[in-house]
Amino acid sequence: MKIFLIFFASYVFGSTLVVIYDGVSKGTVEPIIVNNFRYIGTDQIVRIGDGKRYYATKKFKESVRLWGSRVVFSPENPYVVIDGTPYNMGLPTKLDRKGLLVPLEGFFKSFAAATGHSIELTDSSIELSITEGTSESAYNKIDESPSESPKSQLLERKRKSEEETKYKGVIVIDAGHGGKDPGAIGPSGIREKDITLPIAKYLRDELKLLGFDAKLTRYSDVFIPLSKRTEIANKLNADMFISIHCNASKKSSSNGTQVFYLSPARTDEARATAALENQSLLLEDEPIIDNIDELQYIMADIAQSAHQRESSILAYIVEQNLADSIGTIARGPAGAGFYVLYGTYMPAILVETAFISNPDEEKMIALPKNQKKIAKAIAAGIAQFVENIKQ
Repeated sequence: MKIFLIFFASYVFGSTLVVIYDGVSKGTVEPIIVNNFRYIGTDQIVRIGDGKRYYATKKFKESVRLWGSRVVFSPENPYVVIDGTPYNMGLPTKLDRKGLLVPLEGFFKSFAAATGHSIELTDSSIELSITEGTSESAYNKIDESPSESPKSQLLERKRKSEEETKYKGVIVIDAGHGGKDPGAIGPSGIREKDITLPIAKYLRDELKLLGFDAKLTRYSDVFIPLSKRTEIANKLNADMFISIHCNASKKSSSNGTQVFYLSPARTDEARATAALENQSLLLEDEPIIDNIDELQYIMADIAQSAHQRESSILAYIVEQNLADSIGTIARGPAGAGFYVLYGTYMPAILVETAFISNPDEEKMIALPKNQKKIAKAIAAGIAQFVENIKQ
């Protein structure tokens, strides 16, 4: 089973709660406090319910079994589906490295309503009790999906064939840095700008094969201001914006793949990565800022981006595909203030393919065969997103 890979350092643990179900203690859960609200992980849900988790790659959903009921969550979504019926938990789920984080009060109240239980929540316990007159079948269902008939399988194949041949939208690919801006430089002298351009071109070709209209922000080693890259995407009415980069760190041991979306940064590491990429602003002929510290004022209004949820999901899917393909660790998608993503009117992500400052990863991403792998993996993630999330 795939697991979600993201962790926000601002999360803190709350007091342990005892879970009591129909008079029987089922163990404990340890809430995580997120923005002053209590959340629990899906790994804790299946532990107290002695159930299982199933991650549906195609639908980008996570299913769990809890005391006989089938519960389905999706990332950044306030709705949970319990035995086929949707319930509003009041707060959206959050991505976490062990699974999804679920709003504790909202989930257990939804579960109680769906299964005919009353619920009592205190600072030390969660107690669910069956209400009088509710039949066992109302809350102890096993909702197994029936196998598809040959006819339905044929119709599904036909639908997929039609999907593969129709036009799928405009995607703008941004090769990070360029011209007088070399980007990060690896231990052997390889420049980031010389890695990002071929990957962007390979990605363009892959996306065209998949039916997308793929465009580049730069086709050669030229310098383009960050705001102009976004402007290109908006003028083309792009459906998606993908910026390609290589990560860098003062520690040569830092490694892995990470994909970012536009959002206030929650960790020092995310802020550092954004600051590194935003240095390009200082090379512009008429820079909008004199130093990177000023950027916090410019980025002050990005807290509620219209495309933030879609961008965060796209970041997760692309990161998982990319890490699996090139054998790097997935560091976990994260939000940060990347100026190149600012002002985009579409789902937008910044892909840090690997660490150019790591000698091993520098060698890996410098090879054309691996650059093609990277492009193919990103393209596959985009196609998965469009098929299952965007439409």
